[in-house]
Amino acid sequence: MTGKDPQVDTKSKPNITRLSRNPYSLGLAVRYLAGIDPFTQFEFGGTVSSIMHQINDGTHLILEQNDLIVGYLGWLRTSVELAEAWSNKGARLLKVHNGDAIVVTIFHAENPAYIIRMIRAAKQVEPDTPVYWKRFYSDDRPPAPRAVKLNRAYQTQDSGS
Repeated sequence: MTGKDPQVDTKSKPNITRLSRNPYSLGLAVRYLAGIDPFTQFEFGGTVSSIMHQINDGTHLILEQNDLIVGYLGWLRTSVELAEAWSNKGARLLKVHNGDAIVVTIFHAENPAYIIRMIRAAKQVEPDTPVYWKRFYSDDRPPAPRAVKLNRAYQTQDSGS
């Protein structure tokens, strides 16, 4: 399996899976994301560290098509309080073992049609858990916080798309 390739076959259905916990997998994920905005603008050390932890913790999914990565979704388990502070106040994001919320920190799909498939697969991995993320843009717009929160009846509420 290799990283990004401009000649991706869009006729075969991509497979959602996880990468194995090994250094080769880290290289595959980094190679895939390295040429994609806005990841090209992020600090190398922090991004690689996040991917490494996501692979080791099993808190990621990839979309694979014809031995190519065509999507990556990685998250961090934390507390609702820390996720809210990160989302609304720019506070530092910290991993919390068995936390009650997740924050998507890295997400990209080659094809917009793959996005909903990846989100649904991640929801199956982390059911009944509020999800937070920030949408980054390749232009000068600032990151936009987003959240899907759950009430006691586990009904979703979306604060944006």
